Amino acid sequence: MAKIMIIDDDVDLLETLQEALSGPETTIVTRDTTDGAIEAMLEQRPELLILDVMFPENPAEGFDLAREVRTKEELRSLPIILLTGINQEVPGGLSREDLGDEWFPVQDLLEKPVELSVLRARVKELLAGQGS
Repeated sequence: MAKIMIIDDDVDLLETLQEALSGPETTIVTRDTTDGAIEAMLEQRPELLILDVMFPENPAEGFDLAREVRTKEELRSLPIILLTGINQEVPGGLSREDLGDEWFPVQDLLEKPVELSVLRARVKELLAGQGS
């Protein structure tokens, strides 16, 4: 069974994504804050992280958390999808070409509002790459 952690401050979106991605082979864990997220990931061992970028306390919190994840040996290979509306706030500011080990150490970037079929396909692809 695959476990996906979703971290986003939009509780309505968390509920929508949980419903859209849940299934007999998938468990969804949601968090509406990044506080304690590293500890939760170490304890719960998700196989995929879907992460918002902008949080009320820090507009770059998701970037910061993704970079912190990569510093933890136990989490270094955890696939991360950034799911963000940052380009609505800062138009033209971020694209998949910006992804990389140093700057954005994630596997994918999807913009909000996301097409659920696109998100499901990308989740399936990344989980398959993990052997799930």
